[in-house]
Amino acid sequence: MKMVFDDLADALNSIQALESVNTLICITDTDHNMIYESSNKNCRPSVCPEDLKKIGRVFRPSLRATFRVHLIDNWVTAITTIPVAIGGESYLLEFKQLIRQNIQFSPEPRDLEDLYIHQIKEMAITDSLTKLYNRRYIDERLPIDMQSSFELDEPLSVLFIDIDYFKRINDQNGHAAGDQVLQKLALLLQKHLRRGSGWVARYGGDEILISLPGSGKKAAKSIANRLRETVQNYNFYFKGKKVMVTCSIGTQTVFKDSGIAGIAELLAMVDKKLYRAKNEGRNRVC
Repeated sequence: MKMVFDDLADALNSIQALESVNTLICITDTDHNMIYESSNKNCRPSVCPEDLKKIGRVFRPSLRATFRVHLIDNWVTAITTIPVAIGGESYLLEFKQLIRQNIQFSPEPRDLEDLYIHQIKEMAITDSLTKLYNRRYIDERLPIDMQSSFELDEPLSVLFIDIDYFKRINDQNGHAAGDQVLQKLALLLQKHLRRGSGWVARYGGDEILISLPGSGKKAAKSIANRLRETVQNYNFYFKGKKVMVTCSIGTQTVFKDSGIAGIAELLAMVDKKLYRAKNEGRNRVC
């Protein structure tokens, strides 16, 4: 696919629409002389304005876009370079995306590239609000937990956590309060879940799932009650006002001989336990 612009004004209109706080755009010649830089829109062109009016056949068939990662002014920067033709001469269009600041390791190219790839993967499986794993991670990881637990002839327990009267919290204090409650709850659950015992993910809304490979029914109930008490005893505040927060938790433990067809069935089972906890008065474990 080729990008084709009628003239410089048309090109810059398209380019500037892609600019943001974290994305800079430059046009340079092959000797790296600056033609245009988004961080300095008054940059004086180093080629004849008449030549710049003609930007056509933007991708040269023999050249390809390239990608690299560099440390620039203490920012890890992803740079995508696209070869373009301007007035019959070769130029380079660069998109510079600022990724992360204050890197604490030696900026070897391979390290930076690995960091960027790792960050993309982390972003894909991380909930942006709570920083917990997201639904995609649940869908990918829970079947693995189930299969490995069954192969080892060990149980798999799942906790399904729901904040009691979460809509009331939002209605009385605003959605910003609800977001803050979710963020603090996420930190609490991660802090008080023993390392190595399982993982925590945001299923959706105010529902949080915890997978506990190798934990039986008794252990799962014990963990659930400990987490419920931790939430109940924690002082949640929003703008100096105390917000009462409790949660209900459903638990489900399965074994390889439980006849479970897949995670959809497991999730349906633990969801029923959660609704039972809520119907029986909330702030409890079932």
